[in-house]
Amino acid sequence: MGEFDIASYVSRIEANRSVKDALMQSLRTRRPPYRVSVTDLTNLKQAYFRRKHPDIVPPLEKQQLMWAGTGFHRMFGAAVSSEEYLEQFVEADGVVGKVDIFDEIPVEVKTTSTPVDAEDILQRRPAYLEQLGMYCAMVDSHEGEIIIYQRQVEESPWVSPLLVYHIAFPDLEKVRSEMRRRRDLLLQALISNDPSNLPACPWFNRQCDYSRVCDCQTTSVKASYEIAGLAGEIYVDGRTRQQLLEKMAAPQPSQVFRINDIVFPRKAYLERVKPQEALPTKEVREEQEDYLRSIDERGFLDALRDSLRYGAPGEVQRIPVQQAALTDMVRVWQDRPTILRDPKFSSLVERERLPRTFPHYFLRLGFECALTGHSRGRLMTYYVKVPKEDAKLMVYDVRFRSLDAIRVEALRRIGLLEKAEGAGTLPRCPSWMCSYCDYGAECGPA
Repeated sequence: MGEFDIASYVSRIEANRSVKDALMQSLRTRRPPYRVSVTDLTNLKQAYFRRKHPDIVPPLEKQQLMWAGTGFHRMFGAAVSSEEYLEQFVEADGVVGKVDIFDEIPVEVKTTSTPVDAEDILQRRPAYLEQLGMYCAMVDSHEGEIIIYQRQVEESPWVSPLLVYHIAFPDLEKVRSEMRRRRDLLLQALISNDPSNLPACPWFNRQCDYSRVCDCQTTSVKASYEIAGLAGEIYVDGRTRQQLLEKMAAPQPSQVFRINDIVFPRKAYLERVKPQEALPTKEVREEQEDYLRSIDERGFLDALRDSLRYGAPGEVQRIPVQQAALTDMVRVWQDRPTILRDPKFSSLVERERLPRTFPHYFLRLGFECALTGHSRGRLMTYYVKVPKEDAKLMVYDVRFRSLDAIRVEALRRIGLLEKAEGAGTLPRCPSWMCSYCDYGAECGPA
C-alpha cells in the first residue's frame, strides 16, 4: 500500500478573518491581566517572582526530579484510570487548575523522596491538602483523595511506596472565599509590582529558586495554611491503596497509543523500543538558553493555547476517543476540532500549498475530525518569525472529504504499530524531521 496522501482528502481551506479578529480582540482585552492557577495560590510569593523573573530556571538536578515525577504521573494514571478522567482542566472564579484524576471525586497524585508520616499529613504536607481543597471547591465536591508515591530510599526500605488519604472539606464556601482572597492579593501585587503584602514563601531558606530576588527575609506576612485548616475528617484509606496496587500489578492491556503516534508512527515506535538517554548537562543548558531566547514568542502562544484550552463557558469540549489501542482526547473549540501550530518560516505559506507544506498538521487534524465525526476542523498557525504583527496569526477552516477513508487509515496505522517489529514497516515521518531526529540510525530508509 502506498503512502497516504492527506492533501488529496482536503476539499476546501478558508481563511477565517472573523474568528481571527475576534480571537485577537479577546486576547487584547482579556481580564484579569494574569491567569491565576491553583498552584499559584499554594505559594503566592513564588507565583509572583515566577512571572516577574522568567529568566530564572530550576537547576538541572531539580528538573530531573520534576521530569521523573511527570513520568510517574503519566504511567500511574494510565494504570489506574482511563483517559477521560485524567488531567481534567477546571476553572472557577478566575482560577484555573488541572486535577490529576477526576471521576467521582478529585484525586491528586504526589511523588516524594522524603518519607511521609502516615498519621501526620496535615502537619508535614499542608500544601497537598491546600491544593486538594481548592480542587474540591472548584468542582463542588466535599471529598477528595491524595495519593502519595514515596520513592524508595536506602535509609528506610520499610517505607510503603504508596499512601492514600481520604479527606473531607465540609465548608467549601470558606475555601472559595480564601481562594478569592489569595487571587486578588496576587493580581494586585502583579499589577503594582509590589509583593510586600504576599505571605512568605514556605521554601524560604530551603533552596528556593528565587531566593536571590525575593523579599521573604524582610516580609512581615508569614506563611499560613488556612485551607488545610478547613479540612474535616482525614483518614488513611488502606482499601483504596490495596485496589490501586492490584491494578498496577495486573497484566496491562496492549500498548496504548495517542493520535500523535499515528501521525509520526516511526518515531512513536522507536521511542518505545529505544528510550532516549538523559541529555548531557551541556545539551540541557543549550535547551534552557533556547527557551530563554523564545520567552517573548511563547507569551502570545501561551495566551492562544489558554484561549483554546479554556475559552468561554460551553465553547470548549474535550471529547474522548477510543479506537482499538488508541486512546486520546480531542479538543473541540467552537464545535470544530482545533489545533494550534507555530511554523518556523519567515513568511506565510500560500493557502493552497498548506497541505503539501505541512502534511503532518493536516494528518493530525484529519485524524481528529475522522475519529470524532466532524467534516470540518480548524487549523491555527502562528508564525513567530514573520515581522508583520497582523500576519503572524492565521485561522483556517478546513473541510475534509471521505472521513471514512481517513478513519480507515488511522486504524491501519494503529494496527501497524501494534504489530511492528521494525521502524521500516511503518509510514514515514516528514522528510524535514530526519535532520533533527534522535533515531536516524535505527529508522531505516527515509
